[in-house]
Amino acid sequence: MKTNRRELIKSAVSAALASALGSIPTLADAAPIPPGPYSPPAGPRSRMVYVNDLSGDIDGLFSAAHAVMSPTSQVRAIVGTGTGRPGETAQHSAALAREMLGLMKRTAIPVCEGAAGKIADGRGPVHSPGTQAIIDEALRTDTKLPLFVAVGGGLTEVASAVMLEPTIADRFTLVWIGGDAYPAGGTGETNFNFDPLAAQFLFNDTNVRIWQIQRSAYRTNLVSDTELQAYVAPCGAIGRWLYGKIFEAAGRFGGAINVGETWCLGDSPLVVVTSLGDWVPSAYRPAFVYERTGSSAFDDVIAPHLNGDGTFTLRTEGRKVRIYRSIDTRMMIDDFFAKLRVNYGR
Repeated sequence: MKTNRRELIKSAVSAALASALGSIPTLADAAPIPPGPYSPPAGPRSRMVYVNDLSGDIDGLFSAAHAVMSPTSQVRAIVGTGTGRPGETAQHSAALAREMLGLMKRTAIPVCEGAAGKIADGRGPVHSPGTQAIIDEALRTDTKLPLFVAVGGGLTEVASAVMLEPTIADRFTLVWIGGDAYPAGGTGETNFNFDPLAAQFLFNDTNVRIWQIQRSAYRTNLVSDTELQAYVAPCGAIGRWLYGKIFEAAGRFGGAINVGETWCLGDSPLVVVTSLGDWVPSAYRPAFVYERTGSSAFDDVIAPHLNGDGTFTLRTEGRKVRIYRSIDTRMMIDDFFAKLRVNYGR
């Protein structure tokens, strides 16, 4: 039989490639994907009481779900608050939180109703189960994990908690989505306007450690509807539920406003700065959770005096507050999508 020279060369090349590639790992050789969601081997690094008007803008629901899926900061309670707008009550917010946790199979997390009103003109506190939940968690002595009180709305419950139990003022860090850009501040910011007296009290009359995520930072956290359709809606019952809230929110405008195809996840920075900070060996710097928050940019400044209209008057002495100039939106959005897929997309 006559040998085809071309076939011999082809066979030799194939053999050489097979030999060379034989030592290169393939997907089949890789270690199996872990069977469940990530959990820090050493446990959580902090605790969180999550406070938000979940019956208001839909970003609060997305942020709450993200917080629940983030094990680095253990959610100890969710406090549903009101806005004062029709239908956006503390009771409705708490009901939505319970519905969300049921879909996520995380019903062990307590849900409490926030205040029925605002801080009175005489600066009297407003009692509520949510206020008490903040006090109880801050007073715990059986853990050394630092506590974040993460607020995506008004500050009624936090201010009331400090008024009722002043000793907790230095036992937590308030992370607040609200207020306008430092150094001037400004009028019209929604979360400040929910209860201006509460915000003024915490800024001006207490030593509460405050991390403020100002409007110029939180309003940049945009996602498209197509992203939500691709990465949220397919992720089980909770994904369908969250995506459905988009259409409910759009329907509130009754066609009067063309909302386009983007949404602002303005409350999700609460998760980025509490759970997704960079790693520092805790054996060397035990307070690292207060010192570093990854790639989100901030300034630690002397706390300005917060005026009744939301503007700031700068001061030259006093405690410092942390004001965020920008948020790592890449980390925030990608982590949320990934956690939904890992937890509920199988």
